[in-house]
Amino acid sequence: MSDLYLICRLSPLSFRIDFCTQECLRCEWLDLTELAKTSETTPITSRVARLLLYGLENGFQNIDLTMEQMPAVYSGRFYQLYHRRLPETP
Repeated sequence: MSDLYLICRLSPLSFRIDFCTQECLRCEWLDLTELAKTSETTPITSRVARLLLYGLENGFQNIDLTMEQMPAVYSGRFYQLYHRRLPETP
């Protein structure tokens, strides 16, 4: 068994949160710096917060993976390969 986590960086259209009160007790925006430092979260949430802070401060090119769609052995099928960008060759 394996897990795959995908992190998307999006910008909100507004900071208003509409949520289902039958599914959630509360919803709120969290400060990324505080989220990275708190011990009241899961290890993966803390790591993602630290990665995002690093990307904001040093550029996301240092942490991002790219996706390359490539043809599979079987005709008409494709697979996606996720990897760091290769350096440009002159």
